[in-house]
Amino acid sequence: MFNYLKKTVTATIMAMVTSTAVWAANQPLTVWIMPNGATPQEKLEQRLEQFTKKTGIPTKVQVLDWGEAWNRISQALATGQDAPDVLQLGTTWIPYFASRNEIKPLNDWINEVDPSRFVSVSWNTTHIDGDTTIYSVPWFIDIRPILANKRILKEHNISKNDLATYDGFVKAIREVNAAKEVQDDGSTIRGYAFPGKSDWNIPHNFAPWIWSNGGSFIEKDNNGKWHANILSKETLHGISLYLNFILDSLVQTEALQANTAQIAQQFNNSELAFIISTSEIVMQTRIHGTQGGLSNARIGTDSVMVVPIPRGSAGSVSFIGGSNLAIPAKNERKEAKALLKFLVEDENQDAYTKQIGFLPTSKKVLEKWSEDEDYRELINALATGKTYVAIPEWGDLEQLFVAMFSSVWEQVEIPSLYSEEKLYDVFKQYTIEIDRKLNYPSNNIMTQAEFMNLWGKLNKKKEDQSATATADTNTAENNIVNDNLKKAPLVFIVMIALGFAFNFRRKTKR
Repeated sequence: MFNYLKKTVTATIMAMVTSTAVWAANQPLTVWIMPNGATPQEKLEQRLEQFTKKTGIPTKVQVLDWGEAWNRISQALATGQDAPDVLQLGTTWIPYFASRNEIKPLNDWINEVDPSRFVSVSWNTTHIDGDTTIYSVPWFIDIRPILANKRILKEHNISKNDLATYDGFVKAIREVNAAKEVQDDGSTIRGYAFPGKSDWNIPHNFAPWIWSNGGSFIEKDNNGKWHANILSKETLHGISLYLNFILDSLVQTEALQANTAQIAQQFNNSELAFIISTSEIVMQTRIHGTQGGLSNARIGTDSVMVVPIPRGSAGSVSFIGGSNLAIPAKNERKEAKALLKFLVEDENQDAYTKQIGFLPTSKKVLEKWSEDEDYRELINALATGKTYVAIPEWGDLEQLFVAMFSSVWEQVEIPSLYSEEKLYDVFKQYTIEIDRKLNYPSNNIMTQAEFMNLWGKLNKKKEDQSATATADTNTAENNIVNDNLKKAPLVFIVMIALGFAFNFRRKTKR
């Protein structure tokens, strides 16, 4: 009797375990993503249909707006409640959640995805700086070059080589501005614009000018300790070059009131010759508006050209961001691993990134993409581009950089508020705050006198270049006027002839 009961209980438990396993296997694997390109949920669901066919496991995609993503993800990872099985994380978010042990270490099976498949600039974002533990797998790359309107460049006879240096880029902007071309809707075409105060992309927009001129946001000392590097000669040089677009009236101050989406819309409407933006715009110009693309917009007609960041003393250095895939630390579904591996397979990377417009992270897929001229330019830029430093404190530091550069733009926007002394005070204040976040003593900070001397030299050089460029612009404008004056006599003769013909016709009718 006892043996019978024992067998019955054992069979019941086994049945319950089996049914629980079957139930769990039939539950959808959830994926959290952000708005990657147009219709991101639909496009990912299309790829995941293949996963379900292959494994029999259903999936569910949820899109989090970037504005809410940080708070939603932080709460889910901290508590484990309603957390997804796989989630997209911005590359700079990885170190923070990894340092809190809220995403799973992947070292036990990471060789199954073959790390050598991925470009190094992406793989470097999978872990904390100085740590060998891998917490994520690269999914796609956000590289930000100069995007140019081909039609506008052609009309002004501006080539890609003309834009290779900062001076060449400035000259091109002046030429476009001087033309004062007005479109059918009344909008005036400008050379360049970028978002200003309080836009979360502000540090990304300063980055290429700082990095290309040998500067950095933070730097390691001889003991390997991170500290603020804003008040260094190279960093200030890059900052001054970027500020000069506003100070020298190359970019209108009104642009500083706009956000990234609004500036992108101006470019899409062919109101701007240049922007520095995400590469997804290139792909969107090849997709019709009914599918979330831009092929039937003005920029789709004019076409986009990808141009490297103008070379500085350290070369041409683009900002590189992107997103990785991770698994919450409290997740217990072993199928999550299979889903993550599926999403980063070459075939799926190729298909998904083609739909959203960002670059894949696989070397093999990138080699295939390089057959396209515009994407070849983007891929070449990966070799010299940079990502932010992969440290847990970066999220907090980035907010400080947003605040610092917003304060700078507030001064620059209103001339009566701008002074070099105030600029120094802003840089010094945030240098101290950044060092505090990094637990670093703020010693040997550049003095105001040293700053004024350096800033004066940087701006003296720019003033000389600006004077030459302004003279060239005035010459160009005078040439336009002279051409019009040369045409005036001919136009006058034609008008007289037409008037005579009209009067003669009226008399003959009478």
